[in-house]
Amino acid sequence: MPRVIFESVELVKELMEKTQTRTGLRVTVEILDKVYQTGRKYAEGFRENMKIMFDEVLPKWNYRRFPSGS
Repeated sequence: MPRVIFESVELVKELMEKTQTRTGLRVTVEILDKVYQTGRKYAEGFRENMKIMFDEVLPKWNYRRFPSGS
């Protein structure tokens, strides 16, 4: 697999948009140009009411959350 140096967000977007499956599923990419606040506290009861599933490869950065009962 060729290696690519990500020189810009636009280059990453272009590479992601080239992604497709053998059955024809294609990817749509939208860049959110927003700065997110860090250090925010979660709502009281959040942990008790949400199931959090962390990603196997990058658990520090990627996770999914599900309301209880899902």
